[in-house]
Amino acid sequence: GRLLFRLAQASMVVGPQQVSLLPVEPEDFRQLEEGSLTPEALEAKARAKLEAQRRQAENMEIPPEELYEIYKRMAERAEVMPVPVNLEAIWEALSGSKYLRDLGCTVVDDALRPRLLLRGVAGVPEGAALTVSRELYEEGLGDGCSRVHFASYGDPCFEAVLAEVGKYELPTCVRRIAVAVPGIGEDTVEMVAYAVVCRWRNGIREIRLVKGWADLEGLEILESDVLRDEEIEPLRKQLLALAREEYGHCRRATQTERENVRAAQAQVILSTAVALSLLRARGRFAKGDALFWPVLQEVVSLFEDRPRITIDDLPAEIMRPVTDELLFDVHCPPAGRKAYASVPRMLARSAVDLIARLADATKLRKGELRLEMILRRLERTLEARELQAVYGGLEGLL
Repeated sequence: GRLLFRLAQASMVVGPQQVSLLPVEPEDFRQLEEGSLTPEALEAKARAKLEAQRRQAENMEIPPEELYEIYKRMAERAEVMPVPVNLEAIWEALSGSKYLRDLGCTVVDDALRPRLLLRGVAGVPEGAALTVSRELYEEGLGDGCSRVHFASYGDPCFEAVLAEVGKYELPTCVRRIAVAVPGIGEDTVEMVAYAVVCRWRNGIREIRLVKGWADLEGLEILESDVLRDEEIEPLRKQLLALAREEYGHCRRATQTERENVRAAQAQVILSTAVALSLLRARGRFAKGDALFWPVLQEVVSLFEDRPRITIDDLPAEIMRPVTDELLFDVHCPPAGRKAYASVPRMLARSAVDLIARLADATKLRKGELRLEMILRRLERTLEARELQAVYGGLEGLL
């Protein structure tokens, strides 16, 4: 009981999170029973393990200060670049629509529970309620049978209203403009706006770019006018410039991803070339049909006591296109077939791991696996189609 109390106290030192299982092993209890471990030592051991768990959990969480800064930046961005349509705009459009009223829809203009009762909309039950009030959506009408739908994209009733209104063609004075966002899935991501002929101050005809609900304020549309293609082109260019500005951070993220993939592909090539060079270097001293694993141990011994190893027989024709993408310096002469590099221990270990994985993939016992077999496999890996495909993709990106 005393030990349990001590461990319960130990579980409380790490903070408010609940500990589902104390970090005590059966071996600890055996040592405690034998007397080789004291309750105090077990308590200290449990505290250390719980503290380590706490630190590991903290490393996987975003600190509150960082979360605050993230949300603050998001709020600032929303102020600078407001959304085209918000809930207030949706309610203004629904409650003020003469077309919906003509269909039979009615507005319940309750300050606390505003809603639109739908009628005459295809695919929507008569009397279905649509609201922008989060409270009303969550609590319901209280009658136990009427379901309240939220007026936002994805709700089937709201989508049915959009389909009802959108089934008509746009008037000749309005044209939809869509531009693909450069650099981020040009086939799937686009920015949309509308070109509208309107009457501006002093009755002057003007072409306006409508990007959101706020752009409609004070707009007097010339419904009998016709938009020409040459009038739309300047607005298309303006929309494209806005898309580049608004999605610039996404484009940079996409470019960073491409560069990371390119660097990873280059590193695969370098690791493979270093692995082949190291194994060949030690294989020269092996006799006849040498076993693989003893030679690999000799390769490991090359860099155990040395921080760097010089390799002077890397394939220059393969390394030249990728030298700028590598984390490590590789020197390729303008002419010649061999490149050289000062290989740090980290890169050498990476190459050894590559060799070991290739050897394990053979499924042969240690006494059966020959050096010559792994050398041939490494050569094929460097020169065969799968690596050449990676190399070719990299060359295309360069």
